[in-house]
Amino acid sequence: EVFDALMLKNPTLKGLVEAISEKYDLPPDKVGKVYKKCKKGILVHMDDNIIKHYSNEDTFQITMEDLGGMYKLTLTEI
Repeated sequence: EVFDALMLKNPTLKGLVEAISEKYDLPPDKVGKVYKKCKKGILVHMDDNIIKHYSNEDTFQITMEDLGGMYKLTLTEI
C-alpha cells in the first residue's frame, strides 16, 4: 500500500488542519471537529495534547464527512 505523508509545521490541532487542508485542497475554515478513532474503536475529540503524542510513523486513514458545509475529520488508526 502507498500512503500520503502529512508534515506538520506546528504539532498542534491547527497545524494538523492546515496540513490536511493543503494536501487535500480543503478550506481550513470549513473544518469543524477532528476526531481520532483508535484500534479499539474509541472515538476521541482531538486537541493539541493528543497531537503532541503522535510519532513520525503513526498511520491513519482520514475520513472527511461533509455536514452541511462544515467537515468532520476522523483519523482512524491502521
